[in-house]
Amino acid sequence: MGRLIVAAAMVLMCGCAEETCTQIGCGDTSIVTFPRGLVEGPYDLEVTAMGTTWRARCLQPASAEAVENSIELECDANTFELTLPAGTSPREVQVTVVDVVSETVLIAAVTVALDAVSEDTPNGPDCPPICFIRNGAVVVDGAE
Repeated sequence: MGRLIVAAAMVLMCGCAEETCTQIGCGDTSIVTFPRGLVEGPYDLEVTAMGTTWRARCLQPASAEAVENSIELECDANTFELTLPAGTSPREVQVTVVDVVSETVLIAAVTVALDAVSEDTPNGPDCPPICFIRNGAVVVDGAE
């Protein structure tokens, strides 16, 4: 009984003990916005950061190329999201976008800064992991 009281006192004194933290996970999410009207149809997306490149065929889910999409990438006509393990989100990414139909390069290796806008602590503020949500925007000369 004495050991139980000592253990309970240690937990109260130390805050979050490992056995009191839940094990809910989360991922770092980077959300990047394109200039309005830049993408009007299917496009190939390439995102590079920290020595890794992720690729996706966007707005054409039935294409054979879409089967090879990186699972970390989700994309639509206005944005893409890159989701990585907790604590590994980059502070900048390099983005390339190619129109599938015309094969025109819409964005050529543009660097996008990613700012942390919020944190997710699914197990409470004193327990790991801490996951970051970061936002950025592609800036292209002449685009709105």
